[in-house]
Amino acid sequence: MMVCLFASLPSFGQKTDHFYNVDKEIQIEGKIQTIAMEPRYKDNTPFLIITLEEKETKKIYTVEMSPAGFFDRDFYKGEHLAVTGALTSAKETGTNIIAREVQCRGETFILRDNHGFPTWRGGKGLTTRKGKRKGSRF
Repeated sequence: MMVCLFASLPSFGQKTDHFYNVDKEIQIEGKIQTIAMEPRYKDNTPFLIITLEEKETKKIYTVEMSPAGFFDRDFYKGEHLAVTGALTSAKETGTNIIAREVQCRGETFILRDNHGFPTWRGGKGLTTRKGKRKGSRF
């Protein structure tokens, strides 16, 4: 029984080949086909996952956006989306992208920095603070 437990441990949490690889970064544009909230990583909130049909080739991509609570706006089926992101490992099924930047309705959402590190680290809203101080300076 212990052997089965230890053999199954690598299947928990983030997949070892599932990470943002800047060398595999691509840009696509297309229409949103489906929107879902799915658990992606162990002990974290569900992620916003969008299925996108590319405009030119009609190829279908699964786009991993960010934790569900990161966005203050909604996305809709049929809406146009431009995504800059990294293709994940070929071992995974389908064509999966981890999004770094998303453009929709004239807005740009930065989900990861240029190295692929999440901008939502530290909690919601921390990336939007401008550091403004109230009161007078001493």
